[in-house]
Amino acid sequence: MFRVEGKMAIDILFSRKFPRLKILDRYIISEVLSFVALTASALTIMLIVRTLFELTDMLISERVAWPYIIKLLVYRLPAFLVLTFPMSLLASSELAIGRLSTDGEITAMRAGGVSLRRIIIPFLIAALFVSILSFVINDYIVPETNYLSQNIIHEIVQKKGPSYISRNVFFRDAKNRYIYVNQFDEKNMIMRDIIVYEFNGEGSLRTITAKKGMWVAGTWKLENGTIYNYHEGEESAYEISFATLDIILKEDLQNILKNRRTPQEMSSKELRQQIDILQ
Repeated sequence: MFRVEGKMAIDILFSRKFPRLKILDRYIISEVLSFVALTASALTIMLIVRTLFELTDMLISERVAWPYIIKLLVYRLPAFLVLTFPMSLLASSELAIGRLSTDGEITAMRAGGVSLRRIIIPFLIAALFVSILSFVINDYIVPETNYLSQNIIHEIVQKKGPSYISRNVFFRDAKNRYIYVNQFDEKNMIMRDIIVYEFNGEGSLRTITAKKGMWVAGTWKLENGTIYNYHEGEESAYEISFATLDIILKEDLQNILKNRRTPQEMSSKELRQQIDILQ
């Protein structure tokens, strides 16, 4: 007897903490999501048509093959969905409420003792589901597809290879050094206006600046620069000028440049890492 009562108490406890969706909830949620799918499809088609109009001149002048155009639109599709989901959810909620009201179903719910506050709950659940889906697509899928679509535009649609000149290159190496290059000629492996920050973790900072540098077999050969040394607690720092200076780096600068992405092509985690590095 005690075991039966204990089991009933546990069932009641879990049913209160994790309530299951009732038939009414599932019915309204399916109604809303069906309208979401319909309106999202319509809005996405409109965005695809607008994108085709924007690319018309480029497509005609460059005579790009249709498989590349289709691939470009497929890569743009996740970004379109993220834009259309909020508008689709708003329109779908209005359409679902209008349909339920027109057919007298809301009146039947109220007559059965269901309050308006209780009727709103399925709409909130549907909104939460669509919001989570939008976040997942925007954070994990859209950055990668944006990166791929930009590659298609630069390398195929415009029939131009990647630029050999990169500007404002900033990264951190394996030795916790922060390197900034104002201009990097990837074809000739020549760098200009270089700044290197070195921290030893004990309050000292060494900054190396150079007007020019070259990448030769894993070594940066800097020219015409200055080394600034600063120690925390000391009143002044000292500097040393140099004509040439070699810095050994394990990282391949070409791979670093190849993996660089714009903010639209990075996830929230990658953006946080980039912000930490820049800070």
